[in-house]
Amino acid sequence: MGADNAPLSFRCSRCGNTFRVETGVDNICPVCGFKCAPDKCRQMESSDQGY
Repeated sequence: MGADNAPLSFRCSRCGNTFRVETGVDNICPVCGFKCAPDKCRQMESSDQGY
């Protein structure tokens, strides 16, 4: 289990943007429009603290 301030995110395979994974919806990169899925984009934990 990850840290409370590190939600699961996708790193877009097309443009490299990192964005939060949303359950129950298509996870489309807000930068380039690529549809991410666990088999297409890397999943990672990223801080939401804005350091």
